[in-house]
Amino acid sequence: MIEEEISSLLRDLLSATADSDSEGVLKATLALDSVQKERASEIPKQLQHYLERRSYPKALAFLEGCQDS
Repeated sequence: MIEEEISSLLRDLLSATADSDSEGVLKATLALDSVQKERASEIPKQLQHYLERRSYPKALAFLEGCQDS
């Protein structure tokens, strides 16, 4: 499912960010951008909103069912 793919990429990105792994951050960001562009019609609107604004922790929380406003 698209949600699982995005969730995995978000975890990779946040982990790379925490580890100051610039190559990992770039790789995950490019992959997220690609998924978002190529499969936009499959992504829930609220998740799309978070991804467009690069609110990655909120996007992951949304996917995990912990929606915070």
